[in-house]
Amino acid sequence: MEHRDFLIFSLCFLFLLSNISHSVARFSGGKESVMKLTTGTSSVPLDPTRVTQISWRPRAFIYRAFLTDKECDHLITLAKDKLEKSMVADNESGKSIESEVRTSSGMFLKKAQ
Repeated sequence: MEHRDFLIFSLCFLFLLSNISHSVARFSGGKESVMKLTTGTSSVPLDPTRVTQISWRPRAFIYRAFLTDKECDHLITLAKDKLEKSMVADNESGKSIESEVRTSSGMFLKKAQ
């Protein structure tokens, strides 16, 4: 029974591994290797040399040069007049109120804005 379980586990592992390897295609463009996911909706290549892992739990990564300075300036210009102070729940009423100590502010952009 032990050998049978090991065989089933091995076959499942090989099946999953083959599915993963088929979903990622590697491209060589000059000096760097670029990975592009072949499944999903994005056609933008992912350059693993630009990714730095900050934490695994929770998963957090930095992707260097994600936006140009011009793109960042554009987003800042869009958001500047639309920032709203974040709200917190009032302990007694349960309603949203401005916090005396919370300093964050945020806004949302519409798609393709």
